[in-house]
Parts: sequence; C-alpha cells; structure tokens
Amino acid sequence: MKISGVKAARLAVPVLLIALGLVLSSCAGVLSVIEDRLPPPHEVQGGFSFNYYAPSARQVTLAGNFNNWGGTEGGGRYDPVIDPMSDSDGDGIWNIVVPLPPGRYQYKFVIDGGLRWERDPNNPDVAYEGGFENSIVVVPPSIRYDPERVTGTVISGEGVSVSPAEATRESSTQVTGVSFELDMPDAGEVSVAGAFNGWDANAGPMALGDDGIWRATLEIKPGTYEYKFVVDGTWIEDPLNPEFVEDPYGGKNSILTVE
Repeated sequence: MKISGVKAARLAVPVLLIALGLVLSSCAGVLSVIEDRLPPPHEVQGGFSFNYYAPSARQVTLAGNFNNWGGTEGGGRYDPVIDPMSDSDGDGIWNIVVPLPPGRYQYKFVIDGGLRWERDPNNPDVAYEGGFENSIVVVPPSIRYDPERVTGTVISGEGVSVSPAEATRESSTQVTGVSFELDMPDAGEVSVAGAFNGWDANAGPMALGDDGIWRATLEIKPGTYEYKFVVDGTWIEDPLNPEFVEDPYGGKNSILTVE
C-alpha cells in the first residue's frame, strides 16, 4: 500500500512524540539511577562521607545535632558557612567528609541558604527530633580516622580546661557526688554528658521525678569540666548554669567546677 506524503507526515508526528517521550523518560531514569546509586553516609579516608544529588542547587550544607543544626539550635540563625558541601566537578552531586566521633547523629541537607531542609533519600534510617523527621548516621567505635570535636562531643580529654593545681587534684582517686537537674517534663529520655565521662550520652542517664524534673548524681573527680544535657538526642546547655564557653559551632558548653 502506498502512503501519501501528507499521511506520512501525520504518522511521523506521533512517532516523533513517542520517541521524544522515550528519550526524556530515559534521561529521567538516568538521573534517578544516579541519585539511587549514591551511598548513604560511610567511612572514607579522613571521616564520614555525606552525598546529596541536587543539580539545580546553588548551595548545599550539612546540618545535624553534631553542629547545632547549622547554627539554628536554641533559636539561633542558620549559618551557611557551617559544614558547606561542594560539587567541584559540576555533576550535581554534593559531598562533604566530616571526621565525626563515634556516636549516633541526626542530620539533614540544607539547600540554597535554608530554602529547603531535606532528609537523605539514600538513607532509610530516620528518627524524630523537635517534631521533625531526620536521617540518622551511626559512627562505630572502629573508625580508622582521627575524629575531631563536634558540638557536645569531646574525644577523651579534649576540651577540659584545668589549672596545674586542679590537674594534680584531678589525678587523685578522690571523687565527689555531683547532682544535676533539668526541668523538662515532656522529654522522653535525658542524660548528662561531659568531659568527666568522655562525652558519652549513655554514661549519665537521668531519672524523671514526679515533679517533672530529671535528676542524676554522678561521682566526679575534682577539676573543671565542660558538659551538656542530651534531651531525646539533642545536646543543650544547662539553662540554670550561667557559666559556659562557646563551642566550635555557635552553641555553648556549660562549665562545672568540682572542688
């Protein structure tokens, strides 16, 4: 059967549209594959690697409870200079390597100065903090890099400020019972962590009293220490303690002096 030029042209239009749709679908599939192939946070040389696919973004940063949520914790303002990610080759994949200490952390990716806060699409592990769903990364004790101090976390002894006399006393076997209190009845789990217990959130669990106040008494050697409360995974300073020092990410560590 012979097909006229007009009929051929009419037949060619839907064929071209179908072909174009297949091409676009293929491109979208490639982009989806690129995103799906990104690994969740994992150890690399120098720290834990975080990756996020955002080809149209002008800026991406990493925010979590290890850096005061990009400066916003406690009512602070988002700071884009905290843990910025880079896309050096322009392929749309943003990356940052953070030397996190062992622990369990929540995080999100912040796009274009706080326009969007996104969970990690390549990480199925999530938790809630402040009513928001966040991604979770667990850094094991078996890391092979040298970790750096982050908000609320100090690696064995770093961040302790003591005078020579206090250092001498601290090396003794004498300990003192120190009581901690936090009025936060709506919290589900609270602990106190500081330089006196290796900043281990599990080493200083607090008990909730009938009056809505969390309490704990820890045996601590004489000396001067930095510490924080850990409230449902969030690190906060002691609201009743006026003594504090600035931490590296715009937050505060409370100060405790044991005589």
